[in-house]
Amino acid sequence: MTGRVGKSNYKSPEGIIEGEISLKRQYFIENQILDKYSDIDLKTNDELLQIALEEKADDRLKNIVATIQTEQNSIIRADMNKALIVQGVAGSGKTTIALHRIAYLIYNCDKEFNPEDFMIIAPNKFFLNYISNVLPDLGVEDVKQYTFEDLAYEIIGKKLKISDSNEKLVTIVNKDFDEINHGNIETIIKESKLKSSIDFKKVIDNFLRELEENYIPKKDFVLENVRVMRYDNIQKLFINTYKELNFERRINEVKKHIFSKIKSNKDIIIETITAQRSRKINNMLKDKNLTDEEKRKKRIEIFEQTEGLLNKIYNDEIKIVDFFFNERKKKDAVQYYKDFIENYIYDNINDKVVADYLVKNTLKNLNKGEVNFEDLAPIIYIHYKIYGTQIKTRLRHVVVDEAQDYGEFQFSVLKTILKSNSMTILGDIAQGVHSYRGIENWKKFIDVEFPEGDWVYTTLEKTYRTTKEIMYKANQVIDKLPDFEKQFIVKGEPVIDRKDSIHIIKKNNEDEIIIDCYKKIKEYLSFGFKSIAIIGKDINECRMIKKKLDELDLDIKLIQSKDSEYHAGVSIVPSYLAKGLEFDSVILFNVNAEKYKNNVLDIKLLYVAITRAMSKLDIFYTKEISEILDI
Repeated sequence: MTGRVGKSNYKSPEGIIEGEISLKRQYFIENQILDKYSDIDLKTNDELLQIALEEKADDRLKNIVATIQTEQNSIIRADMNKALIVQGVAGSGKTTIALHRIAYLIYNCDKEFNPEDFMIIAPNKFFLNYISNVLPDLGVEDVKQYTFEDLAYEIIGKKLKISDSNEKLVTIVNKDFDEINHGNIETIIKESKLKSSIDFKKVIDNFLRELEENYIPKKDFVLENVRVMRYDNIQKLFINTYKELNFERRINEVKKHIFSKIKSNKDIIIETITAQRSRKINNMLKDKNLTDEEKRKKRIEIFEQTEGLLNKIYNDEIKIVDFFFNERKKKDAVQYYKDFIENYIYDNINDKVVADYLVKNTLKNLNKGEVNFEDLAPIIYIHYKIYGTQIKTRLRHVVVDEAQDYGEFQFSVLKTILKSNSMTILGDIAQGVHSYRGIENWKKFIDVEFPEGDWVYTTLEKTYRTTKEIMYKANQVIDKLPDFEKQFIVKGEPVIDRKDSIHIIKKNNEDEIIIDCYKKIKEYLSFGFKSIAIIGKDINECRMIKKKLDELDLDIKLIQSKDSEYHAGVSIVPSYLAKGLEFDSVILFNVNAEKYKNNVLDIKLLYVAITRAMSKLDIFYTKEISEILDI
């Protein structure tokens, strides 16, 4: 039985059992000795929860598992046969819930599923490392953990050179572009949205249908003028009978039919071939233009050709059939995608400016052996439809964290591979810094991906990460979003009530901010803080901060896209890489009106940055503070 003190119920073999919980108690045991106990209710003032919330950042993710709350527990135990979509505020425990849900499903379905049947899709390797020890601590091993880039490699079995998607984000953030060579920002955003859309998938489906029609040789299967199977029948098997399979598996099934035809008609085929051989020899012998020696050689040649074919019919039909199908030129998924870009875009995309940019930019990258993040879903999809997947086990459930940063096409690919809606989708529209390719509105996403209704939508509103003061400021920031995006955003309700947790400080210049950062870091280290982050808006600002702090002999790590490990300590982090992470103390470097403007992307970046802080948040600025902050 789970729930709060008062009326409750639980499922039993006999049905729902009603009852009342009169007492709930937590025991604190250390070294097999009862230290203390307390009577509790599953409310936010639980003593065990408060203890976990006081932990330093590097311990909290593990210890918070012991404090699962009622609204979190219902998500963990939700039906896995429907898509579960969770809109959770920053710090609401989405990642912890995702991991706990996997553990719950594995333990409760251990006769049906193995851990390797479950997959977590995370935003980057850095994030995967951050959670890497949690599942083993829950007693669960072998769950597949991928970034979407890793998944592409796993499916197609080929390492792709993938452009850093954060570089595009930085370009958009800074409006740093060369219109002649790279296109304007509006076009870049439209192209990314298009490639991540379900409409782009529909165009690729048209391409695949045409490819399907022409995938096998357009001729009868014939052995020495003996027609074994008509082309129409081969095509019918390929297009209709085995339409649920990928193209190559269809070919294998069609081959089996042809093998069977050869075997069942072997005597007739051999008799026909032998008769044809006799006729060839007789005709050759009647040729008065040939000498006796030439006739002898010609006769040997005819016999050798015929015997070779007869031996194959007797012993190796497979080679005969393989030779028939190997006449077609095989390509990999990237080559097929290139064909698609070259031949399908202009006729199927109405916006000719975007179409032109998409074709030129994509082909330029493909010719360099490089793809963008938005190209991965199309390439995976094409490969899956033609060749299937290299993944050895059948996936039964996929958990997607930071789901707001993935588009319709990415989710459609996951559903295609799963062959079901068994997904747990956790995200926060307020943190959708990649909204140019991702989800801006849950309703639209649900209408596109789950029109059949096999889904459950829920929210997590309590935040267990940060203080009331800090969350209040974050809520002020997110209030600046347009109504279209705000309708699916819930404001965080903080649990921790700690005063003096936020300071907003004006400085004359950035050198003064550097000095204060140095002092703050030394102060917080003396408090025993294990994780401190300076958050800059982009990587260029972060590099500048590191260079100046290095000159002050401060041991500090710059976190970059390529990093895959996180070891607490003092870090400098670009705002867009901070998602999913949390720190005892956060310093926002320079939140002035010039750097953070009142637009959707800057609002989300600032919201992400603010909500990384657990205990302390220092916001520095020069000149005029950003109007987003409302001080």
